[in-house]
Amino acid sequence: MDKTVPEYRTEPGAAAMERRLRSLLTAGVPVRCRVYPGLAAPGTHSAGHAKVTHTLATHLADGTTAELPDFNINPPPVLRALSAASLGRADGLGSDMTAFPRDLASELWQRVEERTRDGRALTDDERRVGSDVLLRLGYPDRAADLLGLTGRDPAGHVFSPTLAMRELAVFFRRPHDTAAVEALALRGARDDRLGPRIRLALANFVVVRNGKRGSDTAALHEAAAIGERAMTELPANGLTTHLDRQTYYRAAAFVPFVRRNAQATSALLELALENQLAGREEAERAGGLAELAWRDYAFPVHETLARTHLLQNDPERAVTASDSLVALDPNDQRAWAIRGRALLAAGRWEEAATTFARGVDLGGLPAAAAAFYGAWTAERLGRTDEARELCELSARIDPTAPAVHELAERLGLRTPAGTVPAGR
Repeated sequence: MDKTVPEYRTEPGAAAMERRLRSLLTAGVPVRCRVYPGLAAPGTHSAGHAKVTHTLATHLADGTTAELPDFNINPPPVLRALSAASLGRADGLGSDMTAFPRDLASELWQRVEERTRDGRALTDDERRVGSDVLLRLGYPDRAADLLGLTGRDPAGHVFSPTLAMRELAVFFRRPHDTAAVEALALRGARDDRLGPRIRLALANFVVVRNGKRGSDTAALHEAAAIGERAMTELPANGLTTHLDRQTYYRAAAFVPFVRRNAQATSALLELALENQLAGREEAERAGGLAELAWRDYAFPVHETLARTHLLQNDPERAVTASDSLVALDPNDQRAWAIRGRALLAAGRWEEAATTFARGVDLGGLPAAAAAFYGAWTAERLGRTDEARELCELSARIDPTAPAVHELAERLGLRTPAGTVPAGR
């Protein structure tokens, strides 16, 4: 049996996404967290980013956005549609917030919908938070309206000093040319009219986008230099300073990463972790929103460390980094996904099987990948019946992953008609 762990990749494009949504509607794997499909209160299965989304919505509805710190994770807008589909609710998939089904919408959802009808009635701070909430709920067009960006082209846009990062997020989440959005971010990073924290964030965006593509470009190096200068201009501000430094070092690590300098990459990521941990005591002492923000910033540091260790063929260190991830947020499926892959790379099969089961238990679309890797692991352990059950579950949730069909064939399973991708 081939011991090489296959990559779970799904077909790209709108047609494949439509197939995923159709499958989710009947798969019978509802998400355990109900924040995104209706802004219900976070529960015992809610991930940290869902708690942040509910917190932002609550402060927007209450008119207390000035109390909010900055948060870091930007969950994909498709979560609301995927969550509604997993509940079997096709009526929750649309792009019009006013048409969202009333029986799913909490009172908070309705208050947010009312508050974001007219951006002219809100302060800049409320518009910033309101656009963030709308993006998180999967309504980018409404977020654009709130910020006055409808019909705007990123090629000619000039950032507002108070709304720049939310404007960038709206451009990024709408169907604009990626190169134009990145060029906009770099122009903003160069603009001394914007404060150093904004320029740092814009520069980090450019570095990370290039770094994730593995592109060793002039834009990447210019943005990294701008970020370094911006860091020297930031005033000391307790927890905020630690978190700013963390984001800078985590982004800067992409510069040596694209040049395959593992030692320099690891050194910068360790500096990011040091700064994140340096703010922990202060965040815990303050509690409440400060601790929530600290945790929101902490997750991507440990996730990046785990993924980097895997890429550097150091699975045991990846497992250790994933320990921190699941401790930070045991309800985030990404934590269990990366931990499972690290355990597989380390040859710790039984632990990996248990880990993937946790991902399946949280439901929704990510359960498809967790079920696939659980099936592959079960097959490796000689548990054929379990492997077949999990493989069938994965194909039922998402029929657009070629590796699932390959595993199904090996297990003697027949996947649903028409779900094997073209070319198979």
